[in-house]
Amino acid sequence: TAFAASMLETEKADANAVKTVYFTFDDGPSERTEEILQILSEENIKATFFVIGPSDTKTDERLFKIHSEGHAIGLHTMSHDYERIYQSPGNFINDLEAEKEWIYSVTGIECDFFRFPGGSNNSTVEKWLISEVIEKTSEMGYRWYDWNADGKDSLGELLSPEEIAENVLSSEFIGSEKVTVLLHDSSTRTTTPEALKILISEFRKMGYQFKKID
Repeated sequence: TAFAASMLETEKADANAVKTVYFTFDDGPSERTEEILQILSEENIKATFFVIGPSDTKTDERLFKIHSEGHAIGLHTMSHDYERIYQSPGNFINDLEAEKEWIYSVTGIECDFFRFPGGSNNSTVEKWLISEVIEKTSEMGYRWYDWNADGKDSLGELLSPEEIAENVLSSEFIGSEKVTVLLHDSSTRTTTPEALKILISEFRKMGYQFKKID
């Protein structure tokens, strides 16, 4: 029947759908930034960096390098201080706006998307506050992004590159059309760049393309 033929075509289209992975790095810029950028450059991949405010004099330089090499920059609050930013919706938005001004002063770009520190499903923050921040920032023209594959490279002890990669690849969303990977650009997370190399190889084998959030 025509309906059956239509369904068959839809299934074929789904099978041939382009699968995309978005590598996202939280909490930078840091001493790891150059290593991560070098790998991305060698592999001709663009990624997304959810950055926080300056920690030293090299932060501006690293932030500009992320931008100049064509990667996307997202807001992750200026302070990343949970007690401060999650005290009220106003505190969160003020912190976000301060960071937006800093990023503009360094790169000349107007950031219009962000990621909640801890994610939108953050167990340490009351749901009403997250909801109110989402509502208010949406009215201001912001979008927000979580992830669906977590390297868990920011939790506790330092994981090996293989453990980080396995954490990502064990996500139930691997194989789906869009995978957003959470990794960390933090000075103490010395094994993350090597994990990135493993993941690039594995996602390529699965037929994924790589994109930045835009």
